[in-house]
Amino acid sequence: MLVADHNHTSVIKGLALGANDVIRPTVKKGELFARIQSMLKLKHSIDEQIRINQQHEDFIASLTHDLRTPLIAADHMLHLLRRGTFGKTLPEMRDSLEQVVQSNQTLLEMVDTLLEIYQYEAGCKDLYFYKVDLWELSQSVVRELTPLAMTKGLALNLTLVGATDQTSLWVRGDRLELRRLLTNLIGNAIRYTDAGLVELRLQYMTCDSSENSSIILEVEDTGIGIAPEEQEFLFERFRQGNHQRRGNGLGLYLSHQIVEAHHGNIHIKSEVGKGSLFTIQIPILV
Repeated sequence: MLVADHNHTSVIKGLALGANDVIRPTVKKGELFARIQSMLKLKHSIDEQIRINQQHEDFIASLTHDLRTPLIAADHMLHLLRRGTFGKTLPEMRDSLEQVVQSNQTLLEMVDTLLEIYQYEAGCKDLYFYKVDLWELSQSVVRELTPLAMTKGLALNLTLVGATDQTSLWVRGDRLELRRLLTNLIGNAIRYTDAGLVELRLQYMTCDSSENSSIILEVEDTGIGIAPEEQEFLFERFRQGNHQRRGNGLGLYLSHQIVEAHHGNIHIKSEVGKGSLFTIQIPILV
């Protein structure tokens, strides 16, 4: 937008309303034409960038969809091989087969996570908000992940803090996405903890009005911790710490997207060598 006025007040008002430039009444025809051409070039550049970004997003979506099909087929065949459906597996082949199975599952999980992230960023993620009992959901996730913790000799605890009525932990949310959130955070805590425990704590926080009440979830571990300079960028895409453990830097980014979709917030406190504490606050939506 251009402002064609020499009055000082009008210029300020025009710029405040979004004008990009000022044309004085004495401007020559050639200068006006050049200014218009410049603005058209700028608009064309912006439109082209939008088109490129859209092509990039479409490419990612298409690629991840196309990758899922062969990965799922490979996962199915590998499990059949592991069960001996096509004949007994030689002992010397079993370790290699397990590595291939694990690698394929890791790739499939990464593709699924990329698809979830794409849907959130493209604004096409369908969320279904119903009443969800976070206490019951937490019990289910902890039961599911307990064997993983046990293989590392870790204790996996679930605690209800300062509450006697479990029905007070009902929220409105997408159950599948909240399960994904808990699984991501607890799974990460187990992965980066070699000794000690991982604990999930839930607490009902009452405010002045019931409309502002919320549920606090804390996932704490005694793991390797995260350096202060890394914590600032922890919830960005493909951000990994300076450690040598397997990860793709997508889980925490997706967790952040899920929390925001539920109008909540997530924070971290961590110290290298002493573990990490993730705190999530989810409002009770009515």
